[in-house]
Amino acid sequence: MKKTFTLPKKTTLVNLGNSILKHFNVKPFHDTFIPLDKILKKTDKKKICLILFDACGKHIIEKHKNLMPFIYSHQHIELNSTFPATTVCATTALTTAKYPIETGYLGWNQYYQEFNDFLDVFSSRSKLTKNIYDDAKKRHPIEYIWEIINKTNNKNIASYIQSFQIYNEKLSTKENLINYFNETDKLLKKFDFIYSYCTEPDHHMHEFGTDDQKVKDVLVILNDELEKLVNKNKDVLFLLIADHGMVDIDQWFYNDNQEFLNTLEKPFCTIEPRFCSFFVKDENKFIEYYNKNLKEYFILKTSKELIKEHTFGYGTPLKDVETFFGNYFLLGTKNLSINDGTGPLPGEFNGNHAGVTPQETELYLTIFNE
Repeated sequence: MKKTFTLPKKTTLVNLGNSILKHFNVKPFHDTFIPLDKILKKTDKKKICLILFDACGKHIIEKHKNLMPFIYSHQHIELNSTFPATTVCATTALTTAKYPIETGYLGWNQYYQEFNDFLDVFSSRSKLTKNIYDDAKKRHPIEYIWEIINKTNNKNIASYIQSFQIYNEKLSTKENLINYFNETDKLLKKFDFIYSYCTEPDHHMHEFGTDDQKVKDVLVILNDELEKLVNKNKDVLFLLIADHGMVDIDQWFYNDNQEFLNTLEKPFCTIEPRFCSFFVKDENKFIEYYNKNLKEYFILKTSKELIKEHTFGYGTPLKDVETFFGNYFLLGTKNLSINDGTGPLPGEFNGNHAGVTPQETELYLTIFNE
């Protein structure tokens, strides 16, 4: 396993987002993804649909290719997720065409010094008290690519849909997914660009792992419903991407580990369980504990090293972005996921991501109706 984690400049979700902007006459913020540029340049399709299946990375597709014959039979172009390889970070990088260091969207949970609290970024909810801090969003305002496209072209030609927005708990998984694809289809009749986000198979893989029959059933539905959507809209160029992959995990709980807790300034960790940041007060003891107990499962990095190596990308950093995390990180290389006692209970979480393995960071861009 490599020891430095510099984000590539030309082959990530950020570059893909910039290619979409360029195609719709928007000046890109960063380098575009050249393989996609070539496809967009030669296509005769006026409509583009960018679909994201959460956690359906390259290795998930390869592992379950027999369950997804339609998806697997089409052209795949390899590219990379972000660091960390996780939804908050990766989808925001794609949909803003900016790097995590610029937006401040780094992981599921981040420390906000103005509230002295650890907040789940999308919801602004404290993982400790469950309070919601409405002002947290002011720390990192963002603008999405569909908003930028509409503003630049001075007309409403782009839109989006996210499956959780129309989720109905009274319906089955299959019924909800069919509704999601149907709503995507409706938007395609109205707009030239659609970003369509689906929470699956991430949702099921977190709970059951990557090989459970329930996960396999979901993958079959995704494959079959996508095939129907693509064949129904021959005038649309479809691009299928994931934000990250997924691995099967065990959880390491440290909330009753006094030896480890004694090394910390704050007892709670942040960013992601497999890209985990700590506020460390006794660096020597922390490193000693790591070398004795955790070295087999994680790579130890200082926050300064990650910033210097451009692990979180390029561009002008968001003001005070480094206050979102502590001074040390543990990056997952095997199967362990860190839990400070505020996360899922034992047995509730069987799959996770955000580590630095190829299974989590490598993606496919799949093309339909080219």
